[in-house]
Amino acid sequence: MDRRHIYEIGTASLILAVCVILWVQASRLPPGTFEPLGSGPVPQWTAAIVIVCCLIVIGSAARRLLTSGAREAPPEDPVGTRRTALLLCVLTVVYVGLLDFGAASFGVITFGFLTLLIWGLEGFRRRVLGPALVTAAIAAFGAEYLFTNVFVVDLPT
Repeated sequence: MDRRHIYEIGTASLILAVCVILWVQASRLPPGTFEPLGSGPVPQWTAAIVIVCCLIVIGSAARRLLTSGAREAPPEDPVGTRRTALLLCVLTVVYVGLLDFGAASFGVITFGFLTLLIWGLEGFRRRVLGPALVTAAIAAFGAEYLFTNVFVVDLPT
Protein backbone atom coordinates (compact mmCIF):
# COMPACT_ATOMS: atom_id res chain seq x y z
CA MET A 1 0.00 0.00 0.00
CA ASP A 2 1.29 3.45 -0.89
CA ARG A 3 1.23 5.58 2.26
CA ARG A 4 1.63 8.79 0.25
CA HIS A 5 -1.98 8.55 -0.87
CA ILE A 6 -3.11 8.21 2.74
CA TYR A 7 -1.01 11.25 3.70
CA GLU A 8 -2.50 13.21 0.78
CA ILE A 9 -6.03 12.33 1.85
CA GLY A 10 -5.32 13.21 5.48
CA THR A 11 -3.62 16.51 4.69
CA ALA A 12 -6.27 17.57 2.19
CA SER A 13 -9.00 16.63 4.69
CA LEU A 14 -7.39 18.77 7.37
CA ILE A 15 -7.07 21.74 5.01
CA LEU A 16 -10.67 21.17 3.87
CA ALA A 17 -11.91 21.28 7.47
CA VAL A 18 -10.02 24.52 8.18
CA CYS A 19 -11.44 26.08 5.00
CA VAL A 20 -14.99 25.07 5.90
CA ILE A 21 -14.56 26.80 9.26
CA LEU A 22 -13.08 29.84 7.50
CA TRP A 23 -15.99 29.92 5.04
CA VAL A 24 -18.57 29.76 7.83
CA GLN A 25 -16.83 32.48 9.84
CA ALA A 26 -16.41 34.70 6.76
CA SER A 27 -20.13 34.40 6.03
CA ARG A 28 -20.79 36.12 9.36
CA LEU A 29 -18.76 39.21 8.44
CA PRO A 30 -20.68 42.38 7.63
CA PRO A 31 -20.90 43.38 3.97
CA GLY A 32 -18.06 45.52 2.67
CA THR A 33 -18.20 48.91 1.04
CA PHE A 34 -17.77 47.61 -2.47
CA GLU A 35 -19.99 44.52 -2.59
CA PRO A 36 -19.60 41.88 -4.01
CA LEU A 37 -15.89 42.39 -3.24
CA GLY A 38 -15.77 42.93 0.48
CA SER A 39 -14.47 41.60 3.74
CA GLY A 40 -16.83 38.61 3.62
CA PRO A 41 -16.97 37.42 0.00
CA VAL A 42 -13.20 37.49 -0.65
CA PRO A 43 -12.33 34.95 2.07
CA GLN A 44 -15.47 32.96 1.27
CA TRP A 45 -14.50 32.58 -2.39
CA THR A 46 -10.90 31.85 -1.46
CA ALA A 47 -12.03 29.14 0.96
CA ALA A 48 -14.44 27.74 -1.63
CA ILE A 49 -11.67 27.47 -4.23
CA VAL A 50 -9.38 25.70 -1.74
CA ILE A 51 -12.24 23.37 -0.73
CA VAL A 52 -12.80 22.38 -4.37
CA CYS A 53 -9.06 21.78 -4.82
CA CYS A 54 -8.99 19.62 -1.66
CA LEU A 55 -11.91 17.56 -2.92
CA ILE A 56 -10.06 17.00 -6.20
CA VAL A 57 -6.90 15.91 -4.33
CA ILE A 58 -8.88 13.59 -2.05
CA GLY A 59 -10.71 12.02 -5.00
CA SER A 60 -7.53 11.56 -7.00
CA ALA A 61 -5.59 10.08 -4.07
CA ALA A 62 -8.48 7.76 -3.17
CA ARG A 63 -8.71 6.55 -6.77
CA ARG A 64 -4.95 5.88 -6.91
CA LEU A 65 -5.06 4.18 -3.51
CA LEU A 66 -7.83 1.84 -4.63
CA THR A 67 -6.18 0.97 -7.95
CA SER A 68 -2.65 0.45 -6.60
CA GLY A 69 -3.56 -2.66 -4.61
CA ALA A 70 -1.74 -5.55 -6.34
CA ARG A 71 1.04 -3.64 -8.03
CA GLU A 72 4.70 -3.66 -7.06
CA ALA A 73 5.86 -1.90 -3.94
CA PRO A 74 5.75 1.88 -4.21
CA PRO A 75 8.93 3.94 -4.00
CA GLU A 76 10.00 5.08 -0.58
CA ASP A 77 8.75 8.44 0.67
CA PRO A 78 11.29 11.25 0.57
CA VAL A 79 13.29 11.60 3.78
CA GLY A 80 11.94 15.03 4.62
CA THR A 81 8.22 14.35 4.18
CA ARG A 82 7.34 14.43 7.87
CA ARG A 83 9.69 17.33 8.50
CA THR A 84 8.11 19.30 5.65
CA ALA A 85 4.59 18.61 6.94
CA LEU A 86 5.62 19.71 10.44
CA LEU A 87 7.21 22.88 9.03
CA LEU A 88 4.03 23.70 7.14
CA CYS A 89 1.82 23.16 10.19
CA VAL A 90 4.02 25.09 12.61
CA LEU A 91 4.54 28.03 10.24
CA THR A 92 0.82 28.23 9.51
CA VAL A 93 -0.10 28.29 13.20
CA VAL A 94 2.53 30.94 13.93
CA TYR A 95 1.41 32.99 10.90
CA VAL A 96 -2.26 32.97 11.94
CA GLY A 97 -1.30 33.72 15.54
CA LEU A 98 0.82 36.71 14.54
CA LEU A 99 -1.99 38.04 12.35
CA ASP A 100 -4.51 37.55 15.16
CA PHE A 101 -2.37 39.35 17.73
CA GLY A 102 -1.57 42.19 15.32
CA ALA A 103 2.19 41.78 15.70
CA ALA A 104 2.89 43.63 12.44
CA SER A 105 1.19 44.52 9.20
CA PHE A 106 -0.31 41.87 6.93
CA GLY A 107 2.42 42.43 4.34
CA VAL A 108 5.32 42.04 6.78
CA ILE A 109 3.92 38.91 8.45
CA THR A 110 3.02 37.34 5.11
CA PHE A 111 6.46 38.19 3.73
CA GLY A 112 8.15 36.39 6.64
CA PHE A 113 5.78 33.43 6.39
CA LEU A 114 6.24 32.98 2.65
CA THR A 115 10.00 33.41 2.84
CA LEU A 116 10.39 30.74 5.51
CA LEU A 117 7.88 28.46 3.81
CA ILE A 118 9.47 28.64 0.36
CA TRP A 119 12.98 28.35 1.75
CA GLY A 120 11.98 25.45 4.04
CA LEU A 121 10.21 23.55 1.29
CA GLU A 122 13.45 23.76 -0.69
CA GLY A 123 15.48 22.30 2.18
CA PHE A 124 16.90 25.63 3.47
CA ARG A 125 19.46 25.67 0.70
CA ARG A 126 21.38 28.93 0.58
CA ARG A 127 20.95 29.43 -3.17
CA VAL A 128 17.16 29.36 -2.83
CA LEU A 129 17.02 32.18 -0.26
CA GLY A 130 17.33 35.00 -2.84
CA PRO A 131 14.50 33.82 -5.08
CA ALA A 132 12.42 33.05 -1.97
CA LEU A 133 12.84 36.62 -0.73
CA VAL A 134 11.90 38.10 -4.10
CA THR A 135 8.88 35.84 -4.54
CA ALA A 136 7.68 36.43 -0.98
CA ALA A 137 8.07 40.21 -1.30
CA ILE A 138 6.11 40.37 -4.55
CA ALA A 139 3.34 38.07 -3.28
CA ALA A 140 3.01 39.56 0.22
CA PHE A 141 3.23 43.26 -0.52
CA GLY A 142 1.38 42.85 -3.81
CA ALA A 143 -1.49 41.13 -2.01
CA GLU A 144 -1.50 43.80 0.70
CA TYR A 145 -1.67 46.57 -1.91
CA LEU A 146 -4.31 44.76 -3.94
CA PHE A 147 -6.58 44.07 -0.97
CA THR A 148 -6.24 47.45 0.73
CA ASN A 149 -6.15 49.81 -2.26
CA VAL A 150 -8.03 48.02 -5.04
CA PHE A 151 -10.59 45.81 -3.27
CA VAL A 152 -10.71 47.98 -0.11
CA VAL A 153 -10.73 44.98 2.20
CA ASP A 154 -9.86 45.39 5.86
CA LEU A 155 -6.91 43.12 6.48
CA PRO A 156 -5.90 41.89 9.92
CA THR A 157 -3.52 44.35 11.57
